Amino acid sequence: MDVSAYQDDINWQKVKAAGIDFAIVRAGYRGKTNGALVKDSKFDTHISGAILAGLKAGAYMFTEARDYTEGAEEAKFLVSLVKDYDVKLPLVIDTEYQSNARSNGISVSARTEAIRGFCETIESLGYTPMIYASTSWLNNNLDMSKLGKYKVWVAQYYDRVTYNGSYEVWQYTSKGRVDGINGNVDMNYWYNK
Repeated sequence: MDVSAYQDDINWQKVKAAGIDFAIVRAGYRGKTNGALVKDSKFDTHISGAILAGLKAGAYMFTEARDYTEGAEEAKFLVSLVKDYDVKLPLVIDTEYQSNARSNGISVSARTEAIRGFCETIESLGYTPMIYASTSWLNNNLDMSKLGKYKVWVAQYYDRVTYNGSYEVWQYTSKGRVDGINGNVDMNYWYNK
């Protein structure tokens, strides 16, 4: 599963007892209009709770990067947030549409470079990068021929994935229910963890 500040109080022991074995936690995001880098208000609570309960943990950054330099900046920010935690899963860049966002309208080439900047920087800092996006976003907003060596986490709320590229994680719903979490939570299958 993946979580953020939208899942307020989580009982991680109940989550573990419910059979969940991994969590990817939003560490931060870039402001959609001003471009400021912001730490998720629940990151420390969520990541430490997941790890203490015995779940494998990873972290993600919601991107609004518009070029290679901004992608690299987001990667460095993410690493600064996770460096004190025993993170065993990849560090993820979450790229998707957001209304009235600063990255709307950039070219496929520019967006691909932003993602490449993130992934190359994550690798250079000793972590494994991963790209999160919907099937449509991967097909239409990124040049995956330039990003193909990186792990992919695909979101598609359907009974199967129609993305033709390789992927390791499938986010299949945003309406999952897990004991220990009030309300809905994103649920995922991880194929090669």
